[in-house]
Amino acid sequence: MKMLARSRLLLFSFLLGISYLLSAQSDPAHFQSLEWRNIGPANMMGRIADIDALNTDYRHVICASASGGVFQSKNGGITWDAIFDDYGAGSIGSVALHQAQPEIIWVGTGESANRNSSGWGDGLYKSTDGGQSFVHIGFEDSHHIADIALHPTDPNIAYVAVVGHLWGYSGKRGLYKTIDGGENWEKLTNKLPQDGKTGCTEIVMHPEDPSTLIAGFYHRLRQPFYYTSGGEQGGLFKSTDSGKTWKKLTEGLPTGAMGMIDISICRKYPNILVAAIEADENLPKGVPGSGVYRSDDGGNHWRFLYKHAVRPFYHGQIEIDPSRPDTIYVVSRDFQISYDGGETFKPRRWRTDGGDDHAMWIAPYDSDIMYLGTDQGLRISIDGGATILSYNNMAIGQYYAIGADMQDPYWVGGGLQDNGLWVGPSNSREPRGILNEHNTWVGEGDGFHFQVDPTDWRTTYLVNHVGFAVRINRETRAYEYITPSPQTISNYRDHFDPKRTDPLIEYTIDPGEHWFFYEETDRQKLPPQFRFNWSSPLVLSPTLPQRIYFAGNHLFRSDDRGKSWRIISPDLTGNDPAWRNPSASGYLTRSVTGGENHFTIVTTAESPMNTDVVWAGTDDGYLHVTRDGGHQWEEVGINLPEVPRREAAPGKSYGGSAWVSRVEPSRHQPGRCYVTLDNHRYDDMQPYVFVTEDYGKTWKALQEGLPKEWSCYVVREDPQVENLLFVGTETAVHFSLDRGEHWQTLRNNMPWVAIHDLIIHPREGDLIAGTHGRSIWILDDLSALRALAQTGSKGEFSFLPSRRATRWQSINTGRKQPYFEFRGENPAPGGLIQCWVAPEKEGDSLTITVKGNLTESQRWKVAARPGLNRIYWDLDFPPVPAMKDISVMLETIDQLRGTIEDKTKQSELAELYNEFVKVRQNYDEHRYLELWDIMSATYGRYGYSLGKRPRRTSAEAGHYAVEIEYQGQVVSGQIELRDDPILDK
Repeated sequence: MKMLARSRLLLFSFLLGISYLLSAQSDPAHFQSLEWRNIGPANMMGRIADIDALNTDYRHVICASASGGVFQSKNGGITWDAIFDDYGAGSIGSVALHQAQPEIIWVGTGESANRNSSGWGDGLYKSTDGGQSFVHIGFEDSHHIADIALHPTDPNIAYVAVVGHLWGYSGKRGLYKTIDGGENWEKLTNKLPQDGKTGCTEIVMHPEDPSTLIAGFYHRLRQPFYYTSGGEQGGLFKSTDSGKTWKKLTEGLPTGAMGMIDISICRKYPNILVAAIEADENLPKGVPGSGVYRSDDGGNHWRFLYKHAVRPFYHGQIEIDPSRPDTIYVVSRDFQISYDGGETFKPRRWRTDGGDDHAMWIAPYDSDIMYLGTDQGLRISIDGGATILSYNNMAIGQYYAIGADMQDPYWVGGGLQDNGLWVGPSNSREPRGILNEHNTWVGEGDGFHFQVDPTDWRTTYLVNHVGFAVRINRETRAYEYITPSPQTISNYRDHFDPKRTDPLIEYTIDPGEHWFFYEETDRQKLPPQFRFNWSSPLVLSPTLPQRIYFAGNHLFRSDDRGKSWRIISPDLTGNDPAWRNPSASGYLTRSVTGGENHFTIVTTAESPMNTDVVWAGTDDGYLHVTRDGGHQWEEVGINLPEVPRREAAPGKSYGGSAWVSRVEPSRHQPGRCYVTLDNHRYDDMQPYVFVTEDYGKTWKALQEGLPKEWSCYVVREDPQVENLLFVGTETAVHFSLDRGEHWQTLRNNMPWVAIHDLIIHPREGDLIAGTHGRSIWILDDLSALRALAQTGSKGEFSFLPSRRATRWQSINTGRKQPYFEFRGENPAPGGLIQCWVAPEKEGDSLTITVKGNLTESQRWKVAARPGLNRIYWDLDFPPVPAMKDISVMLETIDQLRGTIEDKTKQSELAELYNEFVKVRQNYDEHRYLELWDIMSATYGRYGYSLGKRPRRTSAEAGHYAVEIEYQGQVVSGQIELRDDPILDK
């Protein structure tokens, strides 16, 4: 009976702990102390979607990052405020500043660059207080808002160009108008496209006659393996009655289907317009097609100026000088300028340290002042392009994948959209923070996977777009290309089929190893029956540092760091011959850069518990596992419950499910593996997370608590505690303390931004997030979450562990980087102390005491917060004077009082005497030092000195006892302190 009672008591205690835990999960406020720090970098920034500024003062500017939110500056970009971090999504399509009332700001979410990596938004927002707050005002299901036009004098009138869903035909699209500031919206339909496929991509208002509007309509559709740009319903439309009626403009414009359209109107001479129009690149010779058009009569008639068709779906922008109509800018990867009204165009000669331009703003009052938005961030020129300044003070890097080394402190690297691969420290020891100069470029191209040998930080693996790999020595910068080739694959002939006649993919921009270091190589490429994704995974074995995996449609394994390879799988994809070659992608304008390469493995991982167990997931929804090192593979994705299913490819008995965005074999159970699916490429943005315990025979869905409209890109299991999981979605990091049964957002001070990768540092236990829009963020020390996931909340008030503290050296490198440039955050100084306060207990304060030897003690108070509390000890102990020192002070005051006749001074000394008596009775460090300073100043007036001011004592390396008191309860633990490892070198 006693044993039964004891068992019931243990069960009750466990359930009580879990109830507290689930209660905590119900309120994100209980984990608000888990703050992230942004380490940058901002050297390369990321894609800019839109720019608007005051027409009378360029210094007031709004910048829309394509996937990193909205920034505002009122000093010409010397400093920026991120004004949209707590709203909507990080993906932004358009911004508009009301010129007459600049405190009114409009933000349309969902970038409209139409690329394969574009995120999506949740509608339209408006601020009436200069960006301090925003209100959602509609179009939640629009996904992509391309443009906004505001009435110049009436702030209640606005037009919104909704280009609509990129990956499907659901949701809103078209041109909309409000006359009440966004309370109500009217869809403008009279003679505008209404086919449900063609959206509005541009809306321009006559600067002197707001009733005159010109709109551009565009049909586009992305699929994982093909992009369609253009349709019969697209084109230019004009209204002269505020949008009530519309006329399609055709005079002088291309015939047939039209694609991407951009329009620019000259403010000084508003009858002059220019347009960048995409048309069929196969139109007969002599028939105007894709390129630049000009109208001198308000758009009624057009004339062809210049053929230009460089990825118009992605670039396709144009600007005419607001006061000099002969100056026209073709804003593109192939940036062109005309200074003679379009008679001739020449490439720009400006040095911008970037390319792939997407946006431009020119000051109406001074044409030499211009902002430029590129893949590499925002630029400014105030002398017409003679000189260009790059704003390296916005950390808006678009990371695809990240990795970390085992240096101490560790470094984090990764690959970025059109910005190569970079690496930088998690802690610079520099008091100014982690500077741009601390980060370093390691390879070029569209950067992707970045992996580091855990036994040697110098050995680093890099992958750029479409499956090319290199191994570098980060110290010497020596490198060796390791992309699998016929010469380096030991069993190549076993998998090469000479009877297959797959045509080569006809790229419009050739991928290759040459992008890494801008040199041509003579290494032979694999034939086209071997396919590689835009983001081809290269991962390390978790147990064998010399073993790496690289994936195409087959899985490759190397046991000598990439010098040689062995194919260990058949083609694991559907291998549909109808879509495996994307050479025709683009429709009106062929654009083939690798973004539509399909039927490939996009995620793979070896089990940390068994080197023979390897998982692989494909972009067409097949999920395989091998349990014998690759000799036999089993497709287990067929067992996933309630997932979308594609049509079967020829030779397949069933189709794949959704894009397998991540496989995560468990470190705790051999048959366990977590999987995320990402089906947004079929216009399905739901989160899909699953777990198996039996190598994929059965699966359990783990979506409870995840937002329904944001896809999942990555799942991570904590290496120490099996209950603790993390998921990265299109907008945030989420965590679970119960193995995925319930999820909660782990955002706090991080902006809403796409999380493309997550890693948990194996030694430090930090959670590192690679965001696609706001660079890299770190959540230091998961110890508290591990404890909560392992044992519950431990009751109403409990001490939680923290990792070892380090007294980092402060290494001041001088004035090397101006405040203008970005500065990332180092870890918070001091030793972390953590505790849990039951959510229903509020108010009061925590009293923390850290004890060293018999005389060393630090005691202070902080406000208590419901849930997890994080407090930092400064690693010092206060000066504790002997009682005789205070007695000397009292005697000294008596001596002064005997020599001073002034009654006011006598009174001050009497008060000082009484205060010292209080300190002697109840010692308080801060009050003692304050009184010492007063005493020193008073005594010094008479030519005497008290000697050196008492100083704090630095704690030495070792273990220290910690007590935390709250509402009469005391919990205790310890904190370990070490010296900076740099001192051991």
